[in-house]
Amino acid sequence: MQTQPTLPSTRTEIRQLADEIELKIHLASMDARDQWATLKKRLSSIEQKIEASGERAGQAITKELGAIGDAVKKFRDEVLH
Repeated sequence: MQTQPTLPSTRTEIRQLADEIELKIHLASMDARDQWATLKKRLSSIEQKIEASGERAGQAITKELGAIGDAVKKFRDEVLH
């Protein structure tokens, strides 16, 4: 027969889990902000390159733009799911 956990033990375990969850959420949001800041810098950089080269972006810029687009989509999917 299993013994019931005592109330303080259960309460302590739940509080520890809640604290752990809060910390992970906080760290995840910090990580998400850092990732977004990096992506924003990349976006700004490619926009400047496109403006400098006019509407006719070179092959390297087009490839970089595709990579940034993929990174932004992946980030969106990670953040929203």
